[in-house]
Amino acid sequence: MKLFDATLDLAQFAKGTEQYTITAIDPENNRIECSDLAGRVAEFGGGTIWFMTGDSAGQFGRIKSSAAQTIDLQDDFESGYAVGDVITIGAWLEYDTQKLINAINSVLRMYKIIDVNTELIYDPEQEIYELPTGVTADIRKVELERDHFFRDNVWIESHYWKVRPPRTLFIYDRHKLLYRPGSEIMLTYVRMHGAVDKDDEISEQVDPLYLRYMAWLYLCRNLIQGTHKDNLVASDMYNEAKIYERDYGNLPNKALRIKTMTFPQW
Repeated sequence: MKLFDATLDLAQFAKGTEQYTITAIDPENNRIECSDLAGRVAEFGGGTIWFMTGDSAGQFGRIKSSAAQTIDLQDDFESGYAVGDVITIGAWLEYDTQKLINAINSVLRMYKIIDVNTELIYDPEQEIYELPTGVTADIRKVELERDHFFRDNVWIESHYWKVRPPRTLFIYDRHKLLYRPGSEIMLTYVRMHGAVDKDDEISEQVDPLYLRYMAWLYLCRNLIQGTHKDNLVASDMYNEAKIYERDYGNLPNKALRIKTMTFPQW
């Protein structure tokens, strides 16, 4: 899943979208036409377009203006577009393209996922390791490679480790001579997913339904705060949205098991 998929899903849920087929193009003016839009008012100016098929499939961007069957595009699509390409368009209303992106990234910045790092190299004479760049101190599992009579690269979980603040891993495993010197140390840790750009992949660990609803909540809260903040009903809705964010903001993290005890060496 990319921003293309996430923003399209959010737009369909938040305000609805419509799908059409391109019937004429004017690349010099970055303009397309859809005959089925004839007679429509200029409701898509400032909205968003998603290319579903053709050379630009999987790309999305801003609509500059619309007039009946003609749509002028704000963003350039290097892959181009052609007659017969299927597009999805969404009216601007309260949520333009950047607001959809901001809403998705507001959730992803604080969404915790599991990641793996194998940059550390095991040395049986060494007990203290500095954590690699990007690896958080929230480590959930440490695995070491062990020699085996019938198989190579057998990963064995070690329980004899702990993290020392701020970023030091202390391994005191009594079986250290059984592990393969010079092999990788596999660290499983928790990190924030972080914001994404259009070409970035969103981790499969992200629950798409959770992403949709929390991003929609973000859109609603910002709309209320920006346009109806003096209205008493809107203030109540805004406060309710904050309660939802507080109560459900950490739901994806509840399945992440935390190391709560240290195993003695002997």
